[in-house]
Amino acid sequence: MPPKKKPAPEAGRKSAYVARNRATIINAALEVLAENGLHATMDQVAEASGMAMSTVYKHFKDKDALVATVLIEKFIEWETWVTEKNAANTDPLEQLVFPMRMFVRIPQTHTSQAKVFVSHFGVIASITPMLEAQLIAHVKDLTKAKMLTAIDPRAAAKNLQAIIAFAVVNQVINPKFSVADADMAIQAGLSMLGISDAKAKKLTEAKLPL
Repeated sequence: MPPKKKPAPEAGRKSAYVARNRATIINAALEVLAENGLHATMDQVAEASGMAMSTVYKHFKDKDALVATVLIEKFIEWETWVTEKNAANTDPLEQLVFPMRMFVRIPQTHTSQAKVFVSHFGVIASITPMLEAQLIAHVKDLTKAKMLTAIDPRAAAKNLQAIIAFAVVNQVINPKFSVADADMAIQAGLSMLGISDAKAKKLTEAKLPL
């Protein structure tokens, strides 16, 4: 089989240019959506990104597609960031709970993402399976290894995911709901996985590398 031809330099430059434009639009959209919520427009995104409206529409067919992309891609960025930090944990239960505690701190660590998450909560329904998938798999693995005793690992993980999501929402819309309250919500939810109150308390009070 003959070796594959390398793409022409011009094609590589064009591809990089297109990727940069797309990233610029997504980053601008994040801030526009965070500031304007449901009232954000594609015109505002185009202006904030410095791109022509036609360029924005080349990448995203409409605002719903743009919002979904922003939420998904920024979540993946956040997940990569948390995974790197979680590598320092060696206890399997700490590795499970650490991302939960970091997620409820998004209003502090990734403020714009938290605002978009709350203002476009309806869009979350379309990407919920992706958000839940890793947690469900993790809970199932730990249950199989007998480190958790959840009767229905999938249902427990989905319910815990809902608790975590609403802990973020509450922090954004209710100034009286604190990070400590969010940790307590996680602590209560861990009982669904068969984790004792004492262990759950220890897991949700451990120092975080923020």
